[in-house]
Amino acid sequence: MNRNKKKLKVWKFAIGETKDCLADAKMVTVPHTWNVDEGLYEYAGSGWYEYQLTMPAVRKERRFFLEFGAVYHDAWVYVNDILAGEHLHSGYTAFTVEITDYIKEGENQIIVRADNSFSDKMLPYKRSFDWANDGGMIRDVCLYETGMGRIAGVRAICEPVLAQTGKRQRGGSALWGLDLELDSREWGTCFDQLDWKLKWKLHGGKSIGPAAAGEAPVAAGKNQAVRQVLDNITYWHFDAPVLYMLELELCCDGVVQDIYKMKTGFRKIEVCAEQLLFNGEPVRLCGTEWMPGSDPQYGMAEPTEQLHRMLGVLEGTNCVYTRFHWQQSEEVYEWCDENGMLVQEEIPFWGPDPEAAGETQWEIFYQQIQEMVREKQNHPCLISWGVGNELTAQRPDTIRYIKRAIGYTKKLDSSRLASYVSNSYFGEPLKDGVQFGDIMMLNEYTGTWIEEYEAAEVLDRVCRENPHKPIVISEFGLCEPAFSGGDVRRARIIGEKMEIYRQFPEIVGTIYFCLNDYRTQIGEEGEGSRKRRVHGSTDLKGQPKDSYWKVREECAPCSVAFKEDACLILCRKDLPCYGMEDYQVLLEGTGGIRKEEIDLSPGETRRFEMPGLEKVTVSNAKGRRIGVWTKTGMAEKYTKTLQG
Repeated sequence: MNRNKKKLKVWKFAIGETKDCLADAKMVTVPHTWNVDEGLYEYAGSGWYEYQLTMPAVRKERRFFLEFGAVYHDAWVYVNDILAGEHLHSGYTAFTVEITDYIKEGENQIIVRADNSFSDKMLPYKRSFDWANDGGMIRDVCLYETGMGRIAGVRAICEPVLAQTGKRQRGGSALWGLDLELDSREWGTCFDQLDWKLKWKLHGGKSIGPAAAGEAPVAAGKNQAVRQVLDNITYWHFDAPVLYMLELELCCDGVVQDIYKMKTGFRKIEVCAEQLLFNGEPVRLCGTEWMPGSDPQYGMAEPTEQLHRMLGVLEGTNCVYTRFHWQQSEEVYEWCDENGMLVQEEIPFWGPDPEAAGETQWEIFYQQIQEMVREKQNHPCLISWGVGNELTAQRPDTIRYIKRAIGYTKKLDSSRLASYVSNSYFGEPLKDGVQFGDIMMLNEYTGTWIEEYEAAEVLDRVCRENPHKPIVISEFGLCEPAFSGGDVRRARIIGEKMEIYRQFPEIVGTIYFCLNDYRTQIGEEGEGSRKRRVHGSTDLKGQPKDSYWKVREECAPCSVAFKEDACLILCRKDLPCYGMEDYQVLLEGTGGIRKEEIDLSPGETRRFEMPGLEKVTVSNAKGRRIGVWTKTGMAEKYTKTLQG
């Protein structure tokens, strides 16, 4: 059988302490959050959802599951008045509840209680977080069925075997493998009498046929492992995001029990001294952070179309590298896989409260990182995990948490980086927990939140005291109305700070904060569903301000200079810094329109001539326009369009 998932969209909903409130329920569409509804903007408590599920005759050889994309932040699932499952302390990670034993033929009542009360038994902790506290079933809910056997977990190993370093490698050999978690209700005394097999097929890239295929018997109660070395594999890259399709089939006595399909990609991210290597190439990456859930129309319950729209706005800043303060949905990561955007996903542990990270925070981290790795480990776009942000990271107990969390994360997933994000490294960097990550991630707000320090001096000390350690500026920007100057000052800060960061080769990445003004329960401006921080280069709905175009210019991998009827295209060798392979140039002037292809290494230039040259458009290998230049600068700064 195919694991076809049915989305359960329309539910009854009401707020209250008990399910009796459903007597006065209204109909809502999931994803849903009550905190964008009139009168419920500040509500923190229980919300109840009810769905009537009609089942045909339930056969003994079938199993049924409810898959929740996320319920913020605690959830209890009842089937026909029986508690079938619960998911606590983690409001942004997916979970699955088997309901086979609780359903019957005909009508079935599914009730979900969601609770977004502020609590010290959750991450984020109490009110110590800088985003919206949107409660509810904020992501899709799906029903699916399998046979008695099920593919419960999949880890695909997709590691390029690099023949050299120092230069990008586009393809070659790769280590491929599968670690599978299987479960079955037949695994018992009668298992040896049944013929269980697993079949797999991997295809895609530039292969004519399957890159890998095979089958193997399944041993009772044991997970499945496959290892192969494959040739002629095309590697995934942010400029060329080539994906492979993996198809798995679990059979028993020739009868298909479960089919599992997913996309993945082959890429390698590693740190070598102060360098960041991507598929063997030393890179320095630039990007922007987007704060989802900020459109007051949707809150955290954004439909797929809205998520994709905002990701397109993010990509329009020439962003190839971003981070998320909290866990995001499968739809977000599928988009990033398809479009080549690198991501760090983080545990939502933010701020100085509690004063020290204790055992409760460790236990919740332990739960969440396992769920994160299990759910996201096959996405090539995801290159690093974050264990916390802006904690009291010079306290010994918090440092113990950071070291322990990074060590455990690397044990779970050695194919990705793990880091901590700090805003407390000023003054005494060697006493800060940031040094224990694979990369030192620094929120750099000198001149605003940190007034008494100067950026170049601080960064010089950090580099001297942490030799051969790569650094990412994980935040910089301007927050209004906490600081004056408006968007004009924001654009100026972007340019001034980038020039400072480019002076330090140890800085391998920058992530500007942030794309958008964002909804937050600690916002300084606005009320109700529009309570926000004015911190972005777009408004709440993603409409660009002038500073948006400054971010786009600074994050472009090239610059264009005009001289009479000629132009010179320079591939940057500072920030950002990576090769421009298979890029396209469109020249327009009185001499007509002409297309050219370019391949430039960092620091290289290419000269083009055309009578009356007026405009140059550069697009990357994906065909996405990274900039339009005229003799007065990047044209988009003036036209204010997001086309292309």
